[in-house]
Amino acid sequence: MTHTHIRWRPGDPVDWERPGELWTAGGLHAFVLETTGAKSGLRRRAVVGYLEDGADAWLVMGSKGGAPTNPRWVYNLATHPEATVVLADGRRVPVRAARLAGAQLDHAWERLAEEAPEFPAYRSRTKREIPVIRLERQDR
Repeated sequence: MTHTHIRWRPGDPVDWERPGELWTAGGLHAFVLETTGAKSGLRRRAVVGYLEDGADAWLVMGSKGGAPTNPRWVYNLATHPEATVVLADGRRVPVRAARLAGAQLDHAWERLAEEAPEFPAYRSRTKREIPVIRLERQDR
């Protein structure tokens, strides 16, 4: 199967080692995020939407479609902030996670309102604060 002719959609199978082009339901680019399980210590994988944040960082949103709880990967990153991003071509990028707060979080939501309007809409569906996490490349 080549990823150049078939557009992946949420719910489709993922080639975790060489995922190809991935997308959120709202059309935002996505990649595979590998974390370490907060309780199990095992490798966990998730497809997450992102915004580029400079040459060596990405913003990921723990929206879970506005569900009342955070996705598990948010808890995993809180416990083990070192993770790996797997890009479309299979390149593996070590990253460190930092949850945004204050002015940085406000600025991120302003960007999301312009670049990925489905994410601010999720805020109206839940009482929790949807986390925005910056993943910064660690191998440079």
